[in-house]
Amino acid sequence: MTHIAKGANVPVPVAPLRIAVGRHRVPGIPVVDAAALLLDANGVVRGDADIVFHRQPAHPSGAVRHLGGGEGGGQLAEWLEVDLPRVEPAVQRVLVVGSCDGGTFGQVPGLCAQVVADGAVVAHYDVTDASTETAFVLGELYRREGAWKFRAVGQGYDSGLAGLATDFGVVVAGAAAPTLAPGTEPTAAPVTAPAAGPVPLATAGPVPLQGVAKTGSASLHPHPPTATLTPPFAPTTAPAPAPAFLATPPPSEPTSTSPTPFSPASTPYWGPGFLEFEPVEFRGKGGKTVTVDLPFPPDSPPVLLEARVEEYQFLHVEIPGRSDDIFCSELPDFYGRALLVPPRKGGPVKLKVGHSGTWELTVLPLSAARPIGAGTVEGSGREVFLHTGPAAQLKVRATDRHNGWFQLNHHQGETPSDLRRPAEELVHAWNGRRVKEKVRIPEGPLLIVIDKSRHHWELTLTPDPLGG
Repeated sequence: MTHIAKGANVPVPVAPLRIAVGRHRVPGIPVVDAAALLLDANGVVRGDADIVFHRQPAHPSGAVRHLGGGEGGGQLAEWLEVDLPRVEPAVQRVLVVGSCDGGTFGQVPGLCAQVVADGAVVAHYDVTDASTETAFVLGELYRREGAWKFRAVGQGYDSGLAGLATDFGVVVAGAAAPTLAPGTEPTAAPVTAPAAGPVPLATAGPVPLQGVAKTGSASLHPHPPTATLTPPFAPTTAPAPAPAFLATPPPSEPTSTSPTPFSPASTPYWGPGFLEFEPVEFRGKGGKTVTVDLPFPPDSPPVLLEARVEEYQFLHVEIPGRSDDIFCSELPDFYGRALLVPPRKGGPVKLKVGHSGTWELTVLPLSAARPIGAGTVEGSGREVFLHTGPAAQLKVRATDRHNGWFQLNHHQGETPSDLRRPAEELVHAWNGRRVKEKVRIPEGPLLIVIDKSRHHWELTLTPDPLGG
């Protein structure tokens, strides 16, 4: 049975798994972020690299990734990917963790964890007893006699993510949460029924899990260079169905009906004609030409190109024969994301990479763009955001000691082809040490693209006082 109760466990295949931390989509509820902690035999992390979340979205081993968010059928989810065959022998458990911003888990309806293997749900756990907790261990993958199992943990913490993390060996600056001895089970927060009444709005600007975001200069995945990689690919020619967790809570007793898996890569925003595919990864050292062997249709919409380098920050990526480069700049955090616009005639795309060290490129669908909502997000360099809300005011603050070029555009349109070029230039600063502007963002869906920058930036989105 796929539905499991708190404390129960179920075997999972030793294969790549996708794990969702899901909830009902209800206006005003707190933001829920997802993370994974890789624990050794003592039940603690071995270092900072063993924490995977939106600002550190990939483990150095390549075994665990944060994939960002998705939505459909009235549900929201944050997705993790765990490639069990690549988990290092020293790692005995992988915790699936949630944290709550601007409220408590008792205010989050439909909180659940779902494990998907090869498109099928192998475990689904509904949290029914959350109350005052602000951090949760929803479940864990653990080794047992050469196999792997998933356990529904349901362990809450009133002390937030800092308290939870401290219990598993993470040193949190300024945190006063107690540290338990390795192997000691934390004490659960008191379970009480949540107060009746409407769900309160978060008063502080949330800092949501924003898809795959900035990382530091940690080593890249230890894999040999790959020239061409062709993954499974499924272009959508009609609006995707509303793949989701169950639209209503599952029955209290397990049934033989498996819930439909929620797709972490759905694009319900612009309608038909948008591509969906598994991420395509390329790794190499020095100059190389690679082929993105995806069947891009004519006038294809753009996709995302995510770049990571190890120590030499300047990267050049171009489509041979084009005058405009995809990347031709320094990556301030050894990381950047840009729009890759395929040729109008469609077909596979060749990328010429120029770099003096080790690099990694990942091609992603537009659905992996970093969501942006009310509140403040920050980072460095180039980035692509997805705005799906009403018209808003965007406050832009950016600094660069090198007096660099900062450019922010928005892309919007009714068809896939419309997104190939910017609809409007929002901010343009040449030789700008400091950028300080406020611009209006139309009603979504639209892309907000920082496409020229090595600045450290801060973007704050607030409701439009003109009401749209």
